Amino acid sequence: MADDIEDVSFLPGDTLNRKSLYEPSLPQRCRQLICTKGKATAIIVGMGIFILLVALIAAFARSGSRTCDGQTTESVTPTAAPVEDYIATNGEKFPWRNIRLPPSISPLEYDIYLHPNLTQRKFSGDVKIKCQVLEKTDFVVLHSRDLVVTQVSVKTLPDNDEKKITNQLEYTKNEQIYLKLESSVSSGDKIHIKMHFEGKLNKKLSGFYLGTYTDSHQVIRYLASTQFEPTAARQAFPCFDEPAMKANFSMSIVRDKDYKALFNMPLISSTPTNGLMRDKFQQSVKMSTYLVAFIVCDFDSITNKTKAGTNVTVWAPKDQISQAHYALQVAVNVLDCYNKLFDIPYPLPKQDLVAIPDFSSGAMENWGLITYRMTAVLYDPVHSSTRDKEWVAIVVAHELAHQWFGNLVTMKWWDDLWLNEGFATFVEYLGTESLNETWKMEQQFFELTLSPALTYDSVKSSHPIATPVHNPDQINDLFDSISYFKGASVIRMLKTFLGEADFNKGISSYLRKYSYSNAVTADLWQSLSESSSQKIDVKAVMDTWTLQMGYPVISISRQGSRVTLSQSRYLSFPHSVIKEEFQSPYGYKWYVPFVYGEMEEGGNFIENKVWLNMTQAVVNVDSNKLVIGNYGNTGYYRVNYDLSTWQKITQHLMKNHKVFSDGDRAGFISDAFELSRSGLLNITIPLEMTKYLENEEDFLPWSSAISALTYIKQRIYDRDVVTIFKKYVLKLMKKQMTRLGWKKEGDYLTRRLQSLLISVAVSYGDVNTVKEATDRFNQWMQNTDNIDPELQGRIFDAGIMYGSEKEWTFVKSQYLTVLVPSKRSQLMKALAKSRDDSLLSRYLQYALDNKIIKQQDISTVIKFVSGNVDGRLLAWRFVQRNWSKLRKWFGDVSFTLTDIIKDSTSEFSTPFDLEEVQQFFKEHDAGPGTRAVQIASENIQMNIQWLEQNGQTVQHWLQRNSE
Repeated sequence: MADDIEDVSFLPGDTLNRKSLYEPSLPQRCRQLICTKGKATAIIVGMGIFILLVALIAAFARSGSRTCDGQTTESVTPTAAPVEDYIATNGEKFPWRNIRLPPSISPLEYDIYLHPNLTQRKFSGDVKIKCQVLEKTDFVVLHSRDLVVTQVSVKTLPDNDEKKITNQLEYTKNEQIYLKLESSVSSGDKIHIKMHFEGKLNKKLSGFYLGTYTDSHQVIRYLASTQFEPTAARQAFPCFDEPAMKANFSMSIVRDKDYKALFNMPLISSTPTNGLMRDKFQQSVKMSTYLVAFIVCDFDSITNKTKAGTNVTVWAPKDQISQAHYALQVAVNVLDCYNKLFDIPYPLPKQDLVAIPDFSSGAMENWGLITYRMTAVLYDPVHSSTRDKEWVAIVVAHELAHQWFGNLVTMKWWDDLWLNEGFATFVEYLGTESLNETWKMEQQFFELTLSPALTYDSVKSSHPIATPVHNPDQINDLFDSISYFKGASVIRMLKTFLGEADFNKGISSYLRKYSYSNAVTADLWQSLSESSSQKIDVKAVMDTWTLQMGYPVISISRQGSRVTLSQSRYLSFPHSVIKEEFQSPYGYKWYVPFVYGEMEEGGNFIENKVWLNMTQAVVNVDSNKLVIGNYGNTGYYRVNYDLSTWQKITQHLMKNHKVFSDGDRAGFISDAFELSRSGLLNITIPLEMTKYLENEEDFLPWSSAISALTYIKQRIYDRDVVTIFKKYVLKLMKKQMTRLGWKKEGDYLTRRLQSLLISVAVSYGDVNTVKEATDRFNQWMQNTDNIDPELQGRIFDAGIMYGSEKEWTFVKSQYLTVLVPSKRSQLMKALAKSRDDSLLSRYLQYALDNKIIKQQDISTVIKFVSGNVDGRLLAWRFVQRNWSKLRKWFGDVSFTLTDIIKDSTSEFSTPFDLEEVQQFFKEHDAGPGTRAVQIASENIQMNIQWLEQNGQTVQHWLQRNSE
């Protein structure tokens, strides 16, 4: 990757003038001109001369230009979308004009021979595909990308008569190869396709790609691994690369004697071949191409067995295999848990978990050979925090859930991706809860999954859970919070109203019925309807949640004992001018299983349920009783009250907040601040509510409050009132900071609260906290083992934030040498906390050097530099200047481009920022980040409106309520 790095020191000198970064463009300045008639004449004449000079210069200029610091800038000419021409690589017309493969041929078995050469960074191989002919046809179409395909033959079975190929064409845009046969094959026939292929081991983190890691002796070592989801198997071997085209796979891999080869299935034999080894593996079960995986590496392993006898193995570099024991324990226990939960045994003889040094996402559920980013599978009990430990458990549980949801039963097409990801995200909580009940996973669902989904889904640039997609960019775009978090949230709500027994019965029935096959969302609803003892029409209910985007706000109004529950679509930014891509088939009305609580005299709550069947509902409750909505926080909706009820809730919080559960308290805070953002509630209501936090001892409400308050702080960071704001928040935290201090005691969520409050106090400049944190940082510099792993991230942040280049350089050196991935990740994030623009600029430059920052971590560096007020504009300029590289590296990778676009723009709050972001992406292809551009634009508009709507109100409230 270093070969094509450009100089990114885009502003001269070591210091940056932030004003110059905000300087308006020439068109904006021209709009501001006001002048006399005489001046106007002089300006026009001058402009005429200027234009003539520019024209003369342009006539002799090259297409590129160089800036004053010697850098080449890209010439960008906006172009209209190209008309589809279907021209093959040889200039002929490509006969098949559909991005989907024809239904006439279906693969049955693949036999793949692969010879990767890690030294020369290339691979070659042969693939034999046995197929069933479903419809009479005289051509075959299958997928291939970036491969040289030769020696192609087609034979009929079982007689092996060769079918002459009269034409072989490739259409690169649709990544398809077309084979024209001299004569037709008939429905019911079987054919055998054979191809030789060659390709390069790329560094794009997709397909079959090259990875590296540095061992404890600072020696660079190489490996080759795969990442095929959603459409990259075709980059490794020619195939029918659609999820419904399942087949059995056999694999042989040639490797060096010092390396090991891994595949979805166990090894059968290893045979010496010309000084190398050829490994042959068992044939796989029937599965989709995106689940195929193979790896060539020099890793070590540790192994254990489940109760059912499945071999579970974790693979990692030799220097880090000692950190794999916890993941092995988790995998064995969670597989036992899922075998019982789903009442369907895990079907493969082995399950491998592999720590991959270069990996784009968190993990990939390849059947029998799950690949992980190192932070998601390695845990060091001495140097990692409990949160790191929980993260390993969550990700391992998520990927193991996929072995049933996604692997055993697979969506027919990618528009039902949520069937994979939503279910795995929901089930991961059950798997993790089975490991450690003290982590209180059910309570954490609100913070980790429900709340992010509600935020993401409250804008016009969202999309339905089930979304039609056609090309790879659109498919990659679906790997987002809607498919994962909203999917999991509506499944959790569904389980609540069906009941656990009926829900589990329906899920087990669904998995059995569609095992080794494919399903659509309606198939799941059918199985759950059949299991419902209440005879609920699950499809009718859930279609309103999956086929339209967004969610309702349920407004509770009272007249005596009559309580009216009405629903309307919730939008956090109702005045958005974004054109909605999707229209609701239900007029934005939902079947809502509304759960509410009635407060009794003693302070206890009685739970009740009522259905809002795409309309409102009326219930009768004693006029003296408080009614709260979404009781238990299992619903996917927000709740608004009349002013009197909001005031009563606040009064109860101030008097005795524990009459409400910690989840309900977090829900009140989240709903109130969010409703104020949309204009449905005056922002003074949630601000008044925050006063009770002085006595709040639980993590979830504080997490909800800090999230909301941070949004306000980010909007007013450059105004004088931010000083009063920080003082107010520190005052709220003081009692709990004193209670918790820096003590190494308390359960998991208590220590998370301690870490959260210290983080805010350091960021807000609390003198005592900063001193303690920086003292601890200095002690750590003297002895790097002398640090509390639960708080080390906060200490690293403080050392960089309040330190100099000396501290920054020390952290960087630790980052480059530490072998604990979780600690390395915290050091990487801390480097972005500097308040020195030159260091932040240097850090962004390092992101393009794979010897310092791995390609997988570029988006993380951008995210955390963007989150730093001093780095916000630097990060955006970096993205602009290097967009072509980022698009090239991550164009085939789910999540990454989307994250880069949103993270580098999300904090902007001015019309100038909005115009610049929109203009940039008019001129540059966003690829799989296209929807993210819409989200970014809408977020910036929302930030602008928030300031206009709430800025003065917040300032006045703070002035009245600060001491």
